[in-house]
Amino acid sequence: MKGLTLLGLAVPSAIALNIPAQQVLFPEKSIFGDKLVEPSGRETCPQAPKVASPNDGLHSSLVFLEDEAFRARQAQRLSRAVQVPTTVGDYATDPYDEAFEPVVKFQKLLKELFPLVHEHAEIDHINRLGLVFTFKGVDTTRKPVLFMAHQDVVPIADPSDWTYPPFDGHFDGEWIWGRGSSDCKNVLIGLLSSVEDLLTQNWHPQRTVVFAFGFDEESHGFLGAGSIAPALEKKYGKDSFEFILDEGGMGLQSLGGSSDSDSEIVYALPGVGEKGSLDLVLDLAVPGGHSSIPPAHTGVGIISEIIYQLERQELFSPRLDPSHPSYGMLECQARYSPDQVESWLSDKLAANDPEALGEAVAESRGPAVRYTLQTSQAADLFHGGVKTNALPEKVSAVVNYRVALHMTPDQLRERAIRIIKPIADSHNVTLHVAFPGEETVRSEDPEDRSLTLSPLSVPLKPAPISPTDPLTSKVWARFAGVARSVFESHSNPLAKNEAKSESSPTVVVTGDIMTGNTDTRFYWSLSENIYRWSPSRVGGTFNIHTVDERIHLDVHLEAMMLYYDLIRSFDGWDESAE
Repeated sequence: MKGLTLLGLAVPSAIALNIPAQQVLFPEKSIFGDKLVEPSGRETCPQAPKVASPNDGLHSSLVFLEDEAFRARQAQRLSRAVQVPTTVGDYATDPYDEAFEPVVKFQKLLKELFPLVHEHAEIDHINRLGLVFTFKGVDTTRKPVLFMAHQDVVPIADPSDWTYPPFDGHFDGEWIWGRGSSDCKNVLIGLLSSVEDLLTQNWHPQRTVVFAFGFDEESHGFLGAGSIAPALEKKYGKDSFEFILDEGGMGLQSLGGSSDSDSEIVYALPGVGEKGSLDLVLDLAVPGGHSSIPPAHTGVGIISEIIYQLERQELFSPRLDPSHPSYGMLECQARYSPDQVESWLSDKLAANDPEALGEAVAESRGPAVRYTLQTSQAADLFHGGVKTNALPEKVSAVVNYRVALHMTPDQLRERAIRIIKPIADSHNVTLHVAFPGEETVRSEDPEDRSLTLSPLSVPLKPAPISPTDPLTSKVWARFAGVARSVFESHSNPLAKNEAKSESSPTVVVTGDIMTGNTDTRFYWSLSENIYRWSPSRVGGTFNIHTVDERIHLDVHLEAMMLYYDLIRSFDGWDESAE
């Protein structure tokens, strides 16, 4: 599915931010119109000023958190969205399939919930169910901004396992329960709600804002985003969007500061890249027969041996160098939370040994971090045999790989061939490789013994890494500055009242990597600034893709604050004037 500036009217001092003076990117004076000046030497995790709310006459985003009537309305909106079971399976191929009828119902609900959006937006249906809302700006010289989400959700295994029925959209006063509540109808409803609110204030955009909502992201997105992206490229051209924001990322994570400070450091972690992916399909064909006269190794045994060796040979290792977004995230933690991280972290970051650093971090922080740094391999599917007394003639397996940034799907294919071919040869099995660009001839003779390696879908290389240097990327600087402004404007709403800090936190924005893939896999040509971020605090969402999925209402409202302020802050922004 996996970060800076201080553009504002009032910039806090380095001391107030608990940031060493040399780490402040801009001087503490006027911000707008100043040009970025390269500091002497390389800064470690430079932070830029917050972006002040524009003087546009619109209400503060804090209204979303503080107004009880709005809170109640928003809980109802998300609850009703969850009540429509827009599930999608793995093999969706036709947008007119009756299985997609709940999506049609969902779109009718959106029209009911957001009348102003549907009145003012230009609405396009791409490949029947893909939704594109365009709010045209009056200044066509400015690149549009693009916000993404998806309408579909993953299926339910057993509804009786849930505390509340998965499609009831139950709201208990704090949490909204149900499938899609945090993946990702919360994003879709939050975006539409933000613009609905803007339109109630007679908002007229200067810069065009586009919403793109696919309908089969949980089934790889080929029908939805796979159709929307080329339509947008045809309309706007390559590299035509200022930035793209989709779901994902690592949310907001809190650590303490240094030992001489009791300040809270909140790390905002948008995903600025994704690992690649490859689903390797192994199809084995061998002669059948009666199980009472078996060969030494049945087809199931042969495939089992292959899986066993794939899990033992040429194992993958983590690697972490400055080109990896997680390197910058660790630098930020070592700088701003030195007493909360490993004592050796700063030294290993400076040692210029990517393999040793990667293994040390992976060993210290566990599998969730390890697999941001190395390729993963998981044998997920295995099929073979039809009866206990009949030898299996067709046996198949699928092995899922998530490709680390320092590898490619081609390398994984070649590794598989190296490991599998000696096994195939030892069983008198002919190996065929049927990847794009490689032709293979398969025999139809039932007595032939053959094994075919092929991808389940087109292999995906790791995504391009979006720029996160505020000295060279003004878009990133402004995006991060807005994030800082939003999340430094109030204390953590999830904290108990008695535990809430009187002072606002310090927010450090830094990019990270995603181990999964989002619909942005189809959008690489539209912008170099692609961010994958559902800005939810740790403890504010639970159980994505499993039983009792839920989201805290305050976390949903905080995300709305970000969307609302990003739209406003980019609306009148002129990059060339800075």
